[in-house]
Amino acid sequence: MHLLLLGSPTLQTDEGHILAFDTRKALALLAYLALHDHPFQRDTLAALFWPELDQSRARAALRRTLTPLNHALGENALLATRDTLALHPDFSLWVDARAFEQAATHPELDALQKAAALYKGDFMTGFTLRDAPAFDEWQFFETDRLRRLYATTLERLIPLLTAQGDLPPALEHARAWLALDPLHEPAHRTLMRLYAHTHQRAAALRQYRECVRILEEELGVAPLEETRQLYEEILEGKGEIEKRGEGEKEKKNPEEKELPIFSPAPFL
Repeated sequence: MHLLLLGSPTLQTDEGHILAFDTRKALALLAYLALHDHPFQRDTLAALFWPELDQSRARAALRRTLTPLNHALGENALLATRDTLALHPDFSLWVDARAFEQAATHPELDALQKAAALYKGDFMTGFTLRDAPAFDEWQFFETDRLRRLYATTLERLIPLLTAQGDLPPALEHARAWLALDPLHEPAHRTLMRLYAHTHQRAAALRQYRECVRILEEELGVAPLEETRQLYEEILEGKGEIEKRGEGEKEKKNPEEKELPIFSPAPFL
């Protein structure tokens, strides 16, 4: 069984059939349990999902919510006692958010590519429980944490792809990196370099102008000197190179300076 939480949350069978719940809180409860490895007190879960009810009624609401979960997952999926609740450790449930985190922790190219492919969208996109603010708060911080991990994944992946001359996917990932934070100048510079190295000089210059515009509109500041200098070098044609095999060959004019494709910087 597959629980997809990166993007619109969905529970699917191994064959790809979507399993629907008659209450949003059943899916929210499943997501919460699936991302924690320890059992929860029933009172804790009841207060999390039904804060407006007293303890007795909240626990009753929790019991009612377990019915569709047991129906969808099977009777042995939950490890339930009188006072605690968890997913059974032997229950086979693949969770994309967990697979993403596991892949993103490895430095190898294949692992980072897998992580980037798994990130289909922000955590539980479009999902909210307005009457359970504590759950919404948890979801908010999970969304932020996973977005930052995705940004770090792309920042690590792009130089590995460019080093082996695989520039089209590097460009795609650079655009995705910038989309996470349009004010992030290192992402703008990475895109400018990649455009220049793929002979898209006009696109590189246009990217700089977009960087100038958004920084002025949102923050009232000019780009950093590093960004302006890169723009000048591309404007003069110093960033245009030709590819050869797995790497890049030097310019015919040895006095021209070649731009590094990627300059790592922390994601803020």
